[in-house]
Amino acid sequence: MKKIICLFATITFFLSCDQTQKKESQDEPTKVDYIYKATYLDDFKIGDSNLVLKVQEMHQHIIEKNYEMVGEYLADNVVFGLEDGSLIEGKEACMKFMIEGYSSIEIEDYQVAVNLAVTGNNGDEWVLLWDNGKIVTQDGAEMAYNWMEAFQFENGKIITMNQYAKPRK
Repeated sequence: MKKIICLFATITFFLSCDQTQKKESQDEPTKVDYIYKATYLDDFKIGDSNLVLKVQEMHQHIIEKNYEMVGEYLADNVVFGLEDGSLIEGKEACMKFMIEGYSSIEIEDYQVAVNLAVTGNNGDEWVLLWDNGKIVTQDGAEMAYNWMEAFQFENGKIITMNQYAKPRK
C-alpha cells in the first residue's frame, strides 16, 4: 500500500511540474525571426479602444452626412491614402473630397467586421477597420463593397487614413 501511495505521489508531483512548465512557456512571448524585416513596425500591442469608438463615430457622421462633425476627428495635416494610390493632403482637401464623394450617395447596410486599436513599439497609435456596406447612387444603382482602413492618431485626431476597397458580390 505504501508503494502505491508513493508511486501516486511521485506521478502527481511530476505531472504538476510539467503543467507549471507549460503554463510558464505559454505566458512568455516568443521571439520570432521574421524572413522579411518590417520597414516601419513589426511589434504591436493592443491599443486604446476609445480610438475605435472615435472611428465608429466618424463613420456614423459620414453616413448621416454630418460633415461638420466628421471634420472634428481630423487633424489639420491629415493625409488620406486612397485605394487608387492617390494622396489627399490637408483637412480642407480631405473634407472637400468626402463632401463631394458622399453627398450624392447613400451608404446602407453598413457593418463592421473587425475593428482593432494597436500601438506600435514606437508609440504610434492606429485603428484597423474592416467594414462593408452598400453604396446606393441617386439613380438607384447599388454596389456592395468591402473596405479595409487604417487610421493613425496623434493627440486624439486622425493624421493618416489609408483605404483599400473591393467590390463584393
